[in-house]
Amino acid sequence: MKNILPALLLLCCLLAASGCTGTEETVPEHAGTLAEAREVFGPDIPEPSYLPEGYTFENAVRSLDGSVTLTYTSTAGDLQITRLSSADAPCPGPTVAGNKDWIVQGNGILGRAVYQNDDRSEGSLWLLRWDWNDATFCMTGRLPADEITKVAASVVGEE
Repeated sequence: MKNILPALLLLCCLLAASGCTGTEETVPEHAGTLAEAREVFGPDIPEPSYLPEGYTFENAVRSLDGSVTLTYTSTAGDLQITRLSSADAPCPGPTVAGNKDWIVQGNGILGRAVYQNDDRSEGSLWLLRWDWNDATFCMTGRLPADEITKVAASVVGEE
């Protein structure tokens, strides 16, 4: 029995090292271009047809739950747009803490926005969550209020 134990331990270690343990290690998938994101993640990526001047695509990520986030950058800060994997999935990205949900309506979009510390002044961080047909979306950034629904509407083809 003493000779079998070391061999059994060695076998277990080799199986674990080779990934044959029956558990799958998964990591988020990344895309460095919009063309690559369309190819890898499919046609339902949350790609806006309208962005304010100065925003450029940075990357796309499909998280472990299947949500796809596109990140755009500018000197004004990042803009993250996510098509969630389900209606109850959490919004990824920066945490936005406020005490009040604001109804945001315009350009065909009806959603709920939370502003960091309830500060609605220009340049404040916000999070918008909205449903469209059978999909749920989130967007975070520092856009002026009049630009929020323009971008959101362009994601779902209502611009």
